[in-house]
Amino acid sequence: MSEINLYSFAKINLSIDVGAPMENGMHPVDMVMQQLAFHDDVKVSYTTDKNAGRGEFDISLSTNRPYLPTDERNLAYKAAELMAIKFGSDVPGGNIRIDIRKRIPVAAGLAGGSGNAAAVLHGLNVLWGGKRRWLVGLNELLAAGAELGSDVPFCAAGQARGCPGLPAALRRDPAGGCCARARGTGTDLKIIKGIRSWVVIAKPRIGVSTAQVYKGIDGCEIAERPDNDILEQALETGEIKKAENQMINVLENYTLKEYPEVAGLKEKMAQGEAGQAARRVLMSGSGPTVFALFDTLEQAERSCGDMRKAGYEAYWTKTTV
Repeated sequence: MSEINLYSFAKINLSIDVGAPMENGMHPVDMVMQQLAFHDDVKVSYTTDKNAGRGEFDISLSTNRPYLPTDERNLAYKAAELMAIKFGSDVPGGNIRIDIRKRIPVAAGLAGGSGNAAAVLHGLNVLWGGKRRWLVGLNELLAAGAELGSDVPFCAAGQARGCPGLPAALRRDPAGGCCARARGTGTDLKIIKGIRSWVVIAKPRIGVSTAQVYKGIDGCEIAERPDNDILEQALETGEIKKAENQMINVLENYTLKEYPEVAGLKEKMAQGEAGQAARRVLMSGSGPTVFALFDTLEQAERSCGDMRKAGYEAYWTKTTV
């Protein structure tokens, strides 16, 4: 048996702008995503089976969260199926096992499930690579990820840069990076320089439907949108204050009104001694997670403690670069 252990990082959105729905019903986006050090652990194992034909695989998945599905309803399981369909004919048949240790909150706007799927893509790409070290290049892997979900390519790009378990040459691939501007359906990526910051992420004990938020945003009047050209340039040049002024998530226009728990969390994170030190407080994705950027670890730890005392699920971490 061969196996690989990978970090499945969380992400936050430094900005999100959303356009009118396209003919296929999907909304075009223009946003900046930033990877965090906070992560799940994903172990991918592969064992050949002499009784299995070439390209025939048995997939099994386990997780420490008993309420999560462990079959084709799980995006990580779907990632293994996709790899088998696209590239499995070049590989001896056998058994694929996926073990996920979850830390990232589920359905929270942090791309936890997308990151798990990206880790499976990377894992099988390396385990099936043999002497070549990997089976397909990073760009081809990102294209496969786009078939699974809009956040999967960014998660795969970030893992390529940040996972020490991956081959060094793959980690140096210019298609990989910890921060990216994403357009279209979110899969058209441009790797850019990210932000260095301590981060607190906090989540109320509710879930938010991404589909509902994107449907609801069409009826909202949006008074302020991010200028992602300015944000991208400011991040590249290190003009942090200028970048922070463009950290705007238009989806807040719907979620904060429809889910007062999220609005209350954002207000609490901006209050008090720790909150006043936050450089920016913003909702990630469609919610319900809210994050705050801090200059120091001490400020982040204090804010995280305050959020936990208030009854929220909260963690402190930092961005990856």
